[in-house]
Amino acid sequence: MNAKKAYTAATVIRDIQRGRPEKALKSLEKLMKDNQENPALWNLKGVALGMMGEHERSLDCYEKVLEIDPGPAVYWNNKGLALQNLGFYPEAEQMYLKALEREPDSLEARYNLANTLQSMERYEEALEYYEKVLYDRPDHILTMLNMGNALAALRRFDEAVSVYLEILEISPEYPDAAYNIGHTYEEQGKQDDAAIWYTRTLEIDPDYHHARERLELFRNC
Repeated sequence: MNAKKAYTAATVIRDIQRGRPEKALKSLEKLMKDNQENPALWNLKGVALGMMGEHERSLDCYEKVLEIDPGPAVYWNNKGLALQNLGFYPEAEQMYLKALEREPDSLEARYNLANTLQSMERYEEALEYYEKVLYDRPDHILTMLNMGNALAALRRFDEAVSVYLEILEISPEYPDAAYNIGHTYEEQGKQDDAAIWYTRTLEIDPDYHHARERLELFRNC
């Protein structure tokens, strides 16, 4: 790739990072006219399409990527993410496992695999992968949040609340953690405790509609 094309590829990456997938795709169309066998460009196209919610087209891109170069773990991970977004969870699981065969320490593949396992209600297995992510990134808030959700699904409520509280220690203004504490208490029939945390959620984010709805329901009971 010559200097001009390398510069254009860099602008594509920058546009993706800045949340401008449509602009990235326009640049990619020009780049790919005489680079149809470049896996990195197909991968970027898949990422941009995924950002736009075009998951089937994104999946087609990743299949093309892997035809050209099945080596890098990131390509398998990205195909898994497209499958996951389409609701094909068993197929996504296999892609993440292939990614981990190539890069056993991939945080992204572990995290995505855990979420996929949780979507299939395989909560214990999901917890194992969340724990692996947190071993390397103990402050990874989304992993902590989803780990709490898996614990709550297993009715391990005290552990779930502890995880959500850890999130609030790291990020005190994180409304999802406060809301999930409220929801966990509500699941246990502890309406007063739930109301406290739904109220706290609205203090953090006054537009958090689910918390407002739950409080209104309590008042009308």
